[in-house]
Amino acid sequence: MQLDDFDRKIIGALQEDARMPVAQIAERTALSATPVSRRLKRLEDEGVIRGYAPMLDARKLGFALDAYVLVNLDAHSDANIAGFEQAIAENPYVIACHAVTGERDYLLHVIARDVEHLGQITLKSIVRIKGVRDVQSVIVLDTIKRSPALPLE
Repeated sequence: MQLDDFDRKIIGALQEDARMPVAQIAERTALSATPVSRRLKRLEDEGVIRGYAPMLDARKLGFALDAYVLVNLDAHSDANIAGFEQAIAENPYVIACHAVTGERDYLLHVIARDVEHLGQITLKSIVRIKGVRDVQSVIVLDTIKRSPALPLE
């Protein structure tokens, strides 16, 4: 899908505030509300805008620890991969899972209440998934940058 400057301005406004009213987006884009509404609908229908969600503060919800868990499977069979990915999809503490290149098979982004809780998630959940050979955890000490916004150029 080709995006023009108006589409980029609309998306940029929504990245600042997804609850921004159409009238305010129209002001920012120098369009009237009707074309903004039509463009928003098209961007949603085409899957450019996949949804609207609140940005939550994990720490205020009791998840003070952010970690990345590197996982290797013992074999790359379809059954191992499907079983692993299904188990990860069902784990609420794994907030992102990526199949990666390099020495590891997967990179998981995990949130936990504390180090003990991370140990429970890793040792009593992830390690016990059939086909998992080994895991390595990396605990985040400080977050320098975190942005849900995507570049629009």
